[in-house]
Amino acid sequence: MTENEKMDDATEAPGPESGESVKEPSEEQAAAEAEASEEPEAASAESLPELQQQFGELQDRYMRLNAEFENYKKRMARESSERLKYSSGELIKELLPSLDNLERAIDHARREESSRESMIEGLEMVFKMAQESLSRFGVSRIDASGELFDPNLHQAVGMVEEAEVPENHVAEQLQAGYLLYDRVLRPSMVRVSGKA
Repeated sequence: MTENEKMDDATEAPGPESGESVKEPSEEQAAAEAEASEEPEAASAESLPELQQQFGELQDRYMRLNAEFENYKKRMARESSERLKYSSGELIKELLPSLDNLERAIDHARREESSRESMIEGLEMVFKMAQESLSRFGVSRIDASGELFDPNLHQAVGMVEEAEVPENHVAEQLQAGYLLYDRVLRPSMVRVSGKA
């Protein structure tokens, strides 16, 4: 056997699955691979300061974004609190004229220059103004008299026997209820017709 044949036999190894032989890499190939693996290490050693600078820039950017987000959250909480605090301002502005008219009616009644009818007329005007102001903000009155009793809209405080009112209907409304759009602010306080 010659030297070349010995080397060929030594470098051939059986393949893992096929039974064919696989050649081992030569010394030149191993040297080339070693040089190639050293190049990234050298390149990474040279780029380490660059990577550290990039890391520092990214960390600074993260810290700034985090601080901006925290400031944003605080500002939104403050604005939300102020909005809630002053949200009824428009409603109050609408109700102030009614309050002024009520005060005028009381002053007028104290002077005793008015008749009972003019006093009632003035109070009805104030009541109508207040109702209109509330309706501009979605508040509506629940008119319960004669209606079928609804526990979602009415609060029964007693039962009465009424011949003119069908059973389980509102016979008398003691206090008006109010809705804010479709939500009950206060149920109507009522007496229901039925057998006592």
